[in-house]
Amino acid sequence: MNLLVDIGNSRVKWLLHDNAENGFRSSGAMLYDKPNMPALFYEHWDHLDCPDRVLVSNVSGPNIADILDACVEKEWHVEAEYVKTEAFSHGVQNAYSDYCKLGVDRWMAIIAAWQRYRRYEEAICVVDCGTATTIDGISESGQHMGGFIFPGYTMMQEALLNNTSNINTVRQIIPSITFSNTTEQGVNSGCYVAMFAAINRVVTSMKDDHGGQLRCIITGGNAELVLEQLAAEFEHEPDLVLHGLAVYSGQKQ
Repeated sequence: MNLLVDIGNSRVKWLLHDNAENGFRSSGAMLYDKPNMPALFYEHWDHLDCPDRVLVSNVSGPNIADILDACVEKEWHVEAEYVKTEAFSHGVQNAYSDYCKLGVDRWMAIIAAWQRYRRYEEAICVVDCGTATTIDGISESGQHMGGFIFPGYTMMQEALLNNTSNINTVRQIIPSITFSNTTEQGVNSGCYVAMFAAINRVVTSMKDDHGGQLRCIITGGNAELVLEQLAAEFEHEPDLVLHGLAVYSGQKQ
């Protein structure tokens, strides 16, 4: 039994993976709340059986890693293992010349998407709509093609509101694609359209480059927000990073 942990910029997600059955037993998520993280870890994990391994994808830095390390050591006497981005792994060649600079969460999502969909022998587009929005391409042969990174839906709104003197408004959470007659809805609509329009443009370009054959995968906390506005058909995989960790745990080589 492996505990798989995805530490993002705003949430911590986890899955308990049953090695014998190659399936997931239980799962959960918690908001990133640094002062209360020790209590949150114990609250969510205290009922779990002792895992054989704890595998972690962490993009939030060493402080939360130290908290998690102390928690799993105290609870189960297990040492957490932090996966790292590699030049090549599980059939995928990293496009970055300095491969370590590719975020490990993106690498896990890429590995998971390739392992799950490579049988279709199509290029793959992986979109992660989280704190940041990332788009990565994988060729039919498993060559990572590189990617795009831009602010996520919430971050775009916050950047606009925090860096303009004449927009004193509250960030909206209900998206719209209609013309707006208030500043609040204008910010909301603009950021929403910018996000899904960028995704649509990249997908169109990839389809042109690959003869229209493209497998599209989307993950991240804002995935459901944009799904209905995407022109291509997307497979929604909410736990793609965690599935990448499952691959690294040795279940799928």
